[in-house]
Amino acid sequence: MSTNKNTSILIAGAGIGGMTAALALRSRGYKNITVVEQASELKEVGAGIQLGPNAVKILTGLGLIGQLEKVAVAPEATQSRDWASGRIIRNNPLGEQVRERYGAPYYHVHRADLHTMLVEAFGRSNVRLNSKVASFQDDGTGVSLTLADGTVISGDVLIGCDGVHSVIAKQLFGQQQEPKFTNLVAWRGMVDADRVKHLKMPKRVNAWWGPHRHVVCYYVSGAKKINWVGFTPADEWRLESWSARGDKDEVLEEFAGWHPELRGLIENTDEIFKWALYDREPMPSWGRGRVTLLGDAAHAMVPFLSQGGAQSIEDGHTLALAFEAVDDPVKALRLYEDVRRPRTAQVQLRSRAAGNMYHETGFMSRLVREMKFRWARMGNKNARWTPVDWLYGYECETAVANQLATPQVAQP
Repeated sequence: MSTNKNTSILIAGAGIGGMTAALALRSRGYKNITVVEQASELKEVGAGIQLGPNAVKILTGLGLIGQLEKVAVAPEATQSRDWASGRIIRNNPLGEQVRERYGAPYYHVHRADLHTMLVEAFGRSNVRLNSKVASFQDDGTGVSLTLADGTVISGDVLIGCDGVHSVIAKQLFGQQQEPKFTNLVAWRGMVDADRVKHLKMPKRVNAWWGPHRHVVCYYVSGAKKINWVGFTPADEWRLESWSARGDKDEVLEEFAGWHPELRGLIENTDEIFKWALYDREPMPSWGRGRVTLLGDAAHAMVPFLSQGGAQSIEDGHTLALAFEAVDDPVKALRLYEDVRRPRTAQVQLRSRAAGNMYHETGFMSRLVREMKFRWARMGNKNARWTPVDWLYGYECETAVANQLATPQVAQP
C-alpha cells in the first residue's frame, strides 16, 4: 500500500467526476490537492441524474448517504411503454430488490443536489474558480498547468476532468480523439410535481419508446419535482450546452401523437432546454506520463444506460484506490487507466446499443424486442437481474485488486 501521501495532485474541472476524485483522494489521506474550475461559481444545471447502486455504494463510502437520502427518490421500478398507446413493454422492479441484490439502492437525484454534496464535503473554498485551462507541460519530474490568465500551477500529476471537449485530451491526443456528434438532440425540462399531480405519474423510471425517439422521466428533489428528457433525431443543430433554450412548440411537434401523459408533462414545463449528444469510440489510451483523463473527457457516452455520472463517480473512486495501491504516482495513473478503460468501453458501447433498441422502427424488430422482455418477466427472479449484474454489481476495489494481480500492471 502506498505511503506517499504528499503527492501533489492537480484536478482540472470541478464537476461530479472531479469532485468525487478530490473527495476520495482526500478521504485516503492525500492533502495536497488543487482543484481548478473555469466557471465563476460552483453550480450544476437543473437536470436529474440516475444513480445505480454501483455509484450509490461509492457515495455511501464517502459519507454522503445521509444527505443523499434526504433529497433522492428511490423508484419502485423501471417501466417502458409504447409511445402512443401506453402499453407496457418492459417492467423491471427496483426498490428493495435492488438493495438486496447489490447492497445499495437505486436513486434519482437532482444534479445540483448531488454536486452540492460533493462540493460541500470537499470544501467550497478549496476550489479555485475562474481558472480556465489553456495548456499543460509535463517535464518528466512534474507537471505544470497554465491557465487562460497566464497563471501557472505546478504539481506531481494532472487529472483532466474538463468535459466532453477537454482541452487536456486535445493536447494529449490531438483531433483524432474529438467526440463525434450522434445526430441526436436531447430536450429536457423540470416540472413541479404538484402542478402535474393530475397525471398521476408513479414513482418509477417512466419511459416511452417510439420510432427514432424516446422519453424518460422521473421524480427528483425528494419527489417535489419531475425531471424529463426526450431524444430526437437532428442533422444540423450541434450545440453541446446544457443551458441552450428549447422551444416548447418545437418539442411538442417532435412528439406529436405521443401519449397524453407525456405531452401533458411537456405542456406544463415553463423552461425547456436542448443540447446535442456527443460520444466517442473507446480510446486506446487515456494518458501519458504524469497526465490522465477522467469522466467525459475520457469516455463521453450517450445516456441510454443512465451511467454517465455513475461512471465518473467510479473513475474518481478508482483513481484514489490506485494512488493508495502503489507508491509511484505515474504508475498509479497507469493502474487507474488499465482498470477503467475496459469497463467504460463496455458501458459506452452498450449505451449506444440500448439507444438503437429503444428507437426500433420495424414491426418485426419491435416484436422480437417485446417478446424478449415478456420472456424475462416469465422467468425466475434471477433471470431479470442477470443482464444488468455486470453494471450494478461492479466493485472498484475488486477490479483494482484483479488488475494488480496481472503481470502488465502499472507500467509508466
